[in-house]
Amino acid sequence: MDQASSQENLSYGMRRIPFVKLVTAGVVLCVLIAFALEAVFLFCSIFMTRSIPLYDDFATRDFSQWKGFSKQVCCNRSAVVVDAPNWDSKNAARFEINFDDPIVRGSHRSEFRLKPTEFHRLYEYGLKIFVPPDWQSDNHQVVVTQMHNTPDRWKGEGGLVPPLELRLLNNSWVLMTAWGQVPTWFDRKGDIRYVKSWSQPFERGKWTGWIFRTKWSLDEDGIVEVEKDGNLVFQKLGPNCYNNLFAPYLEFGAYAPTWVDLSVPPEIKTREVFFTDVFAREL
Repeated sequence: MDQASSQENLSYGMRRIPFVKLVTAGVVLCVLIAFALEAVFLFCSIFMTRSIPLYDDFATRDFSQWKGFSKQVCCNRSAVVVDAPNWDSKNAARFEINFDDPIVRGSHRSEFRLKPTEFHRLYEYGLKIFVPPDWQSDNHQVVVTQMHNTPDRWKGEGGLVPPLELRLLNNSWVLMTAWGQVPTWFDRKGDIRYVKSWSQPFERGKWTGWIFRTKWSLDEDGIVEVEKDGNLVFQKLGPNCYNNLFAPYLEFGAYAPTWVDLSVPPEIKTREVFFTDVFAREL
């Protein structure tokens, strides 16, 4: 190799070193940002959301029990306290979503949430839900209650379907469950199970009482039980969640996850659902 070629290769190598350093610095910066965002999210989840135990029948005609990160709404009308429909001398929270409203946390939602729970401990949640008499069904689900996981974004986790979800789809209540090993930077495949566990036609213009009992676990001590109007409609024993740092938390309200992917408005642009007698406790 002549002297000119050697100098050219040396010059190329010197140019390459700063480029490698720049890329490395960029990767490190992205990781640090991810850790910072995760820290902020966890701080908000732990310290700025409603804790257990909880009971709210909205008798105070306000949302004094729900502040800060507990409320995931876009507008004042997204969640309001009203006279409970078809129930004298009772209050309820009306949750509304509209396709033209601003996006909240990446989707069309109006929801309240609690803080994350702990694994291997038994919790019970209850709420009453009212589907308006003029509800028109279509092919877009509306999630009314979910036990959502707290993703470990510092491990590269993305968004996942909730371990437990109650939705309105077409003319039915639909209960979905999911569990397993979450895909991460270290395991891109993972092993998640996602199944439709139960469904039943719903009645419009009628209050329905729901009880959810959960002991979140990746082991055989896991428990999920769901009661509708006092009747056990679903039970699952064994693994029932994801391998996250924190166990799932309760969210309730109105959430249309498929709307965000639409290029044109859905046929039904507005949804509203009513809730009362919301409670959560450890057994």
